[in-house]
Amino acid sequence: MGRKHTLKAEPDDEPELSIAPLIDVSFLLLIYFLVTSTLQKREADLGLQLPTQNPDSSATDVQIDQMTIEVDAEGAVIVNSEVLDSNVDSRDLPLLTGKLDEYKRIAELSQSKPLVVVAADDLSKGQRLVDVLNALADADITHVTLTGFKED
Repeated sequence: MGRKHTLKAEPDDEPELSIAPLIDVSFLLLIYFLVTSTLQKREADLGLQLPTQNPDSSATDVQIDQMTIEVDAEGAVIVNSEVLDSNVDSRDLPLLTGKLDEYKRIAELSQSKPLVVVAADDLSKGQRLVDVLNALADADITHVTLTGFKED
């Protein structure tokens, strides 16, 4: 009997998928996205004080009206439709300062905050507006609203 030689074929190597490099790539992508993303800031408390019915306060609280100061195109200072300081050459505003001191005193007596609206004409000089703001700072009035107006 003859010998039979059978050739054994080498077993086919199945392709393997190594998972270690995939894990490394996924962690690198995760780190990249974490580093490049921006975090949203949490909304901070705005400190709003809403009006409430306070049982301690009396029903007859006195509220003062806001004061309106206008600076027209010529530089005249008008408070509540009354022309006070119209001398443009002078940077001192004595009549306005007196009105502001009186307004601040009335606001303190009524236990409310003095509210001032400053409206400057678009054609007025900027220095006159600065003079009005300096007078407000001298009177220690901090609640000021700045607006502009244009007469037609």
